[in-house]
Amino acid sequence: MQPRGVCRIDLDALAHNLREVRRVVGSAVRVCGVVKADAYGHGAVPVARTLLAHGADSLAVACFDEARDLRRGGIAAPVLVLGGVPASDATAACELGLSVVAWDARSLAELAAALPAGRRLRVHLKFDTGMNRIGAPVADVGALADAVRGLAIDVEGVMSHLACGEVVSDESVARQRARFEEALAALAQQGLRPGLRHLANSGGLLSDPATHYDMVRPGIVLYGALPARELASRVSVRPVMQLAATVIQVRDVAAGERVGYGLTFEAKRPSRIAVLALGYAQGVPRSLSNRGAVVVRDRLAPIAGIVSMDHTAIDVTDVPEVATGDEAIFWGRAEEPRLDVMDVGERAGTLGYELLTRVAASVPRVYRARDVARRASGRA
Repeated sequence: MQPRGVCRIDLDALAHNLREVRRVVGSAVRVCGVVKADAYGHGAVPVARTLLAHGADSLAVACFDEARDLRRGGIAAPVLVLGGVPASDATAACELGLSVVAWDARSLAELAAALPAGRRLRVHLKFDTGMNRIGAPVADVGALADAVRGLAIDVEGVMSHLACGEVVSDESVARQRARFEEALAALAQQGLRPGLRHLANSGGLLSDPATHYDMVRPGIVLYGALPARELASRVSVRPVMQLAATVIQVRDVAAGERVGYGLTFEAKRPSRIAVLALGYAQGVPRSLSNRGAVVVRDRLAPIAGIVSMDHTAIDVTDVPEVATGDEAIFWGRAEEPRLDVMDVGERAGTLGYELLTRVAASVPRVYRARDVARRASGRA
């Protein structure tokens, strides 16, 4: 039996994309590779190892559990927990050598109070500069500066997050940068000058060099996708993930016959239908039903009917040589016909980010580096 499908992870492409980020930001700016959400579905530990081996200075995750998994995987590099940690994890965060994000005086006090005597926690203060999600208002600089005085807290960094860094010359980026500068100046007046100032995500680091500061936090660009087509001239990246499924049956249907749940696809001519062994339970968006396409035998074939839980049907009438055991690619194909994950996400009515992170753990990851393939059981 052929495997139902495979999620190929090209670690050489990942290393190339990191080099492109380094080329854009220069050698003086630190690069913090974002590996949250299991490295956007690519596998946090193998991705982290590759990034660090090719020059990343540090890593960022969303929560304490993700950071702990990196440490258990042998990753000793600096790790920043972007979502902060509860006081109950403060001691463990210290023991694991983590840095954590905080944005209000109460949580800072609770974190410090939870630490045993002699322990100090490294913190990055986060200010909201216009996204209105998480972060302290810039007006609260004084309160935060007062809050850390006398606590077992070392302010290692100051940060914010861009809401619209994807568009070249977006006015909101300039406004957020100005507010960030205001927060930095106010902190300096309070005697706080942390060594790491960081604002830029993938979009920001590509669209506006003024957002680079001391460190950038690339995410999606490392995985070979661009947050906006307008940025294509700024960087040359390669897709890291390729999702493919095996053809498990090919059948002929007469004109007028229908296919799949709800019988939403009707053959307008005598047709050949191939069934793929992946569906929405494995991460194929159901919203691609009757509107998406795959590449099989180097040609595009449209999705025919509703994407079901474990299967997807495609119309291969124009690719008649397709046979059981062939492979169809959903995204991650760089050559023509291309299947860029961001384009597929747009067709699915969502984002490429979501597609990458929703590939199920049941789909085996196969890691490739220097032309050597290695199968990982589940997510390494």
